[in-house]
Amino acid sequence: MTAEGSGVVFPADLNQLSAAVLTEALSERWPDAVVEHLEIVEAKRCGDGVASTADRVVLDLIYAAGSDSELPRRLILKTMLASPHAPAAMYENEVRFYGELREELDIEAPRAFASHFDPKTGRFGLLLEDLTAREARFPSAIEPVSLTEVRSILAHLATLHARFWNSPRFEGDLAWVPTPMSGGMFEVFDLIGLELIEDQVGRYPFKQDLIAPLGRTLSELWDLLWLVQRKHCDAPTTLLHGDPHLGNTYLLPGERGGLLDWQLMMRGSWAHDVTYLIVTSLDPEVRRAHERELLGEYLDQLRANGVEDAPQLEAAFEQCRTAALWGLVIGWLICPPENYGQPITEANITRAVTAVTDYDTISVIEEWSK
Repeated sequence: MTAEGSGVVFPADLNQLSAAVLTEALSERWPDAVVEHLEIVEAKRCGDGVASTADRVVLDLIYAAGSDSELPRRLILKTMLASPHAPAAMYENEVRFYGELREELDIEAPRAFASHFDPKTGRFGLLLEDLTAREARFPSAIEPVSLTEVRSILAHLATLHARFWNSPRFEGDLAWVPTPMSGGMFEVFDLIGLELIEDQVGRYPFKQDLIAPLGRTLSELWDLLWLVQRKHCDAPTTLLHGDPHLGNTYLLPGERGGLLDWQLMMRGSWAHDVTYLIVTSLDPEVRRAHERELLGEYLDQLRANGVEDAPQLEAAFEQCRTAALWGLVIGWLICPPENYGQPITEANITRAVTAVTDYDTISVIEEWSK
């Protein structure tokens, strides 16, 4: 599997999705697979409150005799129908994660059977396992999750972070991985990010009401965010999920969790991932009671996975205090409510504002510039 694939271009119209397209998509990794028939069971479109920046199509496939028996009958096609819903950099980033990195990681994340991106059109297709076959459920900030479930997801982040902690591969085969200040979505955020946020807050006054207690303008919050982003480029750095809010996770029986939606994967500070997950996963009262405990367990897991220079607990908590701003400003102020629905959007912004207030995040960042 590769970012550019083997010339496969997934169509914008489901009526043009054929057995031949799927056969070609699978052929790079499953050369003996032949799809004889497909049935479109369901299509979840961006903006319906379920799918955010890509469309998801449930497919039932019938394979020709002799096709690899490991291929499941049901697959989930993550793609882009009609016009783009997000910058192509996000789609390419996720395709490269599944095509170049997923198979080497011992973490809970969907298995990919094909992964293709067309640089000429920005069109992409990911053929992923159907997680519902493993009884997965998909949580959000408006429903409770257990501390055990959060611990499980944090453990996968620790495994991911430890594997790439200050990795020399970032100067080699992973040099393409974006950082907070280069590549990927940086150019988009740098060019029009503040404009997008101002438009969102203007369209949806509830966002302005929720951030009013912070006492800062959007422009001031934006400038403070980029002070943090520059620091996130400093060592130690590692491979990040990049967007691990609770809605980008899934939960399995036995209070086990996994990570979805790798479109904002990048190289940066471990605190970015850890803070965003903890803040969006837990009600503020629960977070306050358990965040240091959860952080300490994460740090212990880093060390158990061979990270000798993992920070001590209090120093790590200081990093998390400033990392909280990203989840508010780019994570949710920039996100249209139609992506997840207004109740989930409100819940995430409320949790992020509460964390930024609890951590005195703004004052800490402002001290840096004095």
